[in-house]
Amino acid sequence: MNKINFFGLGGLDENGKNAYVLEINSKLFIINSGTKVPINSHNGIDTLICNYEFLEKRQKDIVGLFLTDVHNESFSAIPWLLMKIKNLKIYTSFFNKSVLNERISKYNIENSNFEIITIKNIVNFDKINVKVTAFDLAGGLPGQLGFNFEYEKGNILFMTNFVDGVLGPYGTTDIQEIKNIVNNGKELHALIMDSGHSAYPGNSIDKLWISKKIEYKFKETSQDSRIIVGLYDEDMITAHEVLALALRYGRPVITYGRTYSQLINLVKKINKNLKLPEFIDYRAANDVKNAVILVTGAIERLYLRFIRIASNNDVYLKLKQSDAVIIVAPPVNGLEVNYALTLDEIARNTANLIELGSDQYYSCNPAKEDIRNIIKSLKPKYFIPIQGLYRYLVVATQIAREAGMNLNNCLVLQNGRVAEFEDTELINQKHGIRNVGDVVIDGFGIGDISHEVINERENLARDGVIALSSLIDYKKKKPINELQIASYGIITKDNKEAVYKVINDLFNKEFENKTTKEIDLKEIQEKLRKSIKRKISKVIEKEPMIVITLYEI
Repeated sequence: MNKINFFGLGGLDENGKNAYVLEINSKLFIINSGTKVPINSHNGIDTLICNYEFLEKRQKDIVGLFLTDVHNESFSAIPWLLMKIKNLKIYTSFFNKSVLNERISKYNIENSNFEIITIKNIVNFDKINVKVTAFDLAGGLPGQLGFNFEYEKGNILFMTNFVDGVLGPYGTTDIQEIKNIVNNGKELHALIMDSGHSAYPGNSIDKLWISKKIEYKFKETSQDSRIIVGLYDEDMITAHEVLALALRYGRPVITYGRTYSQLINLVKKINKNLKLPEFIDYRAANDVKNAVILVTGAIERLYLRFIRIASNNDVYLKLKQSDAVIIVAPPVNGLEVNYALTLDEIARNTANLIELGSDQYYSCNPAKEDIRNIIKSLKPKYFIPIQGLYRYLVVATQIAREAGMNLNNCLVLQNGRVAEFEDTELINQKHGIRNVGDVVIDGFGIGDISHEVINERENLARDGVIALSSLIDYKKKKPINELQIASYGIITKDNKEAVYKVINDLFNKEFENKTTKEIDLKEIQEKLRKSIKRKISKVIEKEPMIVITLYEI
């Protein structure tokens, strides 16, 4: 009898920090290990990674790490994992191996003896009777892989950060090829698939292309004016369209973002016949009148970079009124406020601004029809949606039901919660592993602490922190318990009553005499942070850090 467990160390009910574990007969297959940028940019934290205590205790049982892609959310935490796990074997594509080697080289990893292995087709682990097959997927970066884990009784298929279709040098998702891989006389036990964009209608590939939506800016913008394009540095296929437009209209390109610059240099080495425009050093950004400037960054950091530029605080790039600015970076859930502030700051410098929102542009993740079509084609016994907020994982199970699956076979998990199988039958999903959560990483590397972190910590030491939490009725949008207040370094016996009254009065006021439609929890959180801080400052002359968490149930 085969015992199979699947669980996430990160990536379930959150955006980022994707790391999953597939356990087959007590042997561990790790799939990805990425980072997460905190939603609140003012909490003094640069990066979050998974807690690896479970893997540290089970080091002898680890077969290897299987890396699907080199998005930050999938791979950026691997250096820290290597510091914990000795002799780790990492299986991935040639492109991913090159990027990963560059990433690891920045860190001082002692006595790890890791090995990065290029996986082309099949790897047999004969001692444990498991066969892993890698296959190409179409994604925003070259080298995107999916994995099939074949054991004695079935197949477990893992697919993430991809679109269904053909993307040329950025890969092809061939459903027939995938069907052939799992058509080995054993049933498709489980399909584990990226479902964070399940609420997006249609197919992702239809909303991926941007040329037709932005080319008019290249036509109407004079050769004496720059075109500045903001996008996520990992959306290389989108950046490729911008490069093609720059080449067509005879404009040189400046890449303003270290990660994308490194990626494009790697692509040029791999594909020497690729036709690209002229590239100019980023330090000449203010001097070249007709340049196309690609301002890139990872999620929230892209917005922070643009705010710095728009606030005239960047050394090499200053916005001009004649600039045409194109933003192709729809916000992930939780960053809508940051996104709006970024657009406002840009608009103060130039009125020639357009944006492609989430209704016009999709990233390389499966949307609603992709999920439906893949489930219909592959017909898995179990479906496990991953990599997204809880509500979107639930939406994905509803799509699976519409595609003909039994809803009881659609498993929505949270980090640490284990789906347990015997052979191909689910026996339990109530158990969990201990020590699952976030680990804080300061700065951009080991021992590197940014000025922002230092400022926040000085403020924390001086004025303390107040943490508020409350349960909110999902349907009525009203609190269903008393506001929980915790504090460090600010509330004393003498001021407790006054501070608690200020907080409770402001909190209750946000929900009084409001209909469900009028209540926006994110807006309330932001408003309360400011109003509580201001009121407390008047009462006890301190400005503590305010952390507010509202749980919808």
